Amino acid sequence: MKRRIWIAIVAAAAAAACSNAETVGGPTGTAGTTGHGGTTGTAGTIGAAGTTGTAGATGAAGITGTAGTTGAAGTTGAAGTTGDAGTTGAAGTTGAAGTSGAAGTTGTGGTGGMTCAPGTGAVLPTCTPTVTPMASILDFAAVTTDSASFGAFNGVAFSGGTYEYPGPASGAACDPTMHLCHDFSGMTWHITGTVHDYSGFGIYFSCKNDASSYAGIRFDVRGTFTANGMGTGAVPAAQITFNVGTQADDVAAAYTSAPTTATWGTCVPTSCSQYDGTCSSPSKAIPLTGTLTPVSTAWTDLTNGKPAASPDRANLTYFSWALPWAGAGSAQYTVDLTIDNITFY
Repeated sequence: MKRRIWIAIVAAAAAAACSNAETVGGPTGTAGTTGHGGTTGTAGTIGAAGTTGTAGATGAAGITGTAGTTGAAGTTGAAGTTGDAGTTGAAGTTGAAGTSGAAGTTGTGGTGGMTCAPGTGAVLPTCTPTVTPMASILDFAAVTTDSASFGAFNGVAFSGGTYEYPGPASGAACDPTMHLCHDFSGMTWHITGTVHDYSGFGIYFSCKNDASSYAGIRFDVRGTFTANGMGTGAVPAAQITFNVGTQADDVAAAYTSAPTTATWGTCVPTSCSQYDGTCSSPSKAIPLTGTLTPVSTAWTDLTNGKPAASPDRANLTYFSWALPWAGAGSAQYTVDLTIDNITFY
């Protein structure tokens, strides 16, 4: 069809040229210059076999003909550089398997996406933050040798108890070469043991506590560290880090290392790991001496919590004391600690 249209265009151009320059029946007659067999006739210069005729320079096989440079197989044709298999085609650099495709760096498994799903963590029962009717929390004057607790655990009274870590399995004997072990027989919280991993002790609450009417917390403390010859490096300076748990900074239950652990926390770790540092309690480092010494810590002294820098004193969840530890292989040491007279003030 293209060939016929092209020939028709050429023929029309030839006819126009003929009508402008000569007449069919001119001086040269049928075989004259412009006659049927003339210059532009059938066998003329631009006739069927002429310069621009069927086999002419621009004919069917001409430079721009069907097989010309812009034809079906031309540089922009179906197999051209931009065709189906071209650089931007289905298998091109931005195609389905390209660098930004489903498996690309920003895809479903990309570094900035949520790479884990929360567990089905248990959540502690909803409770109204309790308010202690008196400042005293624990003075250890009426504690048995097995446990130290306070309050009625009825969901209304301010109540809780003590813990140490690492500790023995439930019902097993405490081994001071492996654990932190407590002794309440002297009407104090006396802790001894070996620090060979992350270690500490604390007080848990049966419900969140509203201590907004108080300025802070006070307790008596003493402690010594002694090298046991294990590990490398020096034994750290004798000090503990006092932490105050608060709902905004506690890790949400579903993101704890044991997803069935119940917490009141609302903080979701950025990497879904509770240890990535994005959820942490406000704290303060407290030096230790060999003498039982009273220490007063105002809520405003506790800093560097995440995401909330300071404790929400109306939603306190625990108190804890962490012992220094530099990581696997570092110097181990034994501790001898005493805590007493824990009160609000």
